[in-house]
Amino acid sequence: MIRCLTGEVLNVVENAVLLDVHGMGFDVLCSRGALALCRAGERVRLTVFMQVSEAGASLFGFADERERELFLKITTIKGIGGRTGMAILSVFSVDDILRAVSLADVAAFTRVPGVGRKTAERLCFELRNLLPEALADSIPTAGAGLAAPSRTADTVGEALRSLGFVQTDIGPVLSAIRAARGEEFERMDEESLLKAALKELQQGLR
Repeated sequence: MIRCLTGEVLNVVENAVLLDVHGMGFDVLCSRGALALCRAGERVRLTVFMQVSEAGASLFGFADERERELFLKITTIKGIGGRTGMAILSVFSVDDILRAVSLADVAAFTRVPGVGRKTAERLCFELRNLLPEALADSIPTAGAGLAAPSRTADTVGEALRSLGFVQTDIGPVLSAIRAARGEEFERMDEESLLKAALKELQQGLR
């Protein structure tokens, strides 16, 4: 398995580069972070992942292992292949994606070409469960202006989904309660948060 490539950048076209590695030319589809490292005529080292499908082999390039790891998580989600996963990383940085997931920001993902609302909803919901601890820890905290989802909020979210509410409604409501309550939000128990969320959701249905 090819894990990284070092060579001279021969050409940069939109979201791909042509990399000369010891006389062999590799077409590499790149993330936004990887493209930022590439300049024609200069040497670069890219972290890569090679995907082999019925359509043939594709090389995906990343700025670092963090991007590659997130890409691999994204492409485990049903309906998201390598090119769609790379399209997401071409529009967003890793931190942008983590922020969108933490806030259940479905609308953000629909800005990616080829990603519809249902796929965006799956991204928000499934990445919450798929992200490893090392990535989840990098979601900005309240001190950085955005709060990471608490365990209580996760439990309440699951309870609301079991009641028939959808994640696209639940995420914004929990974020609104967090913003309104401030530090008090982190001290709320599951029953109090569930009641507050149900009240907001019911008001939204009127």
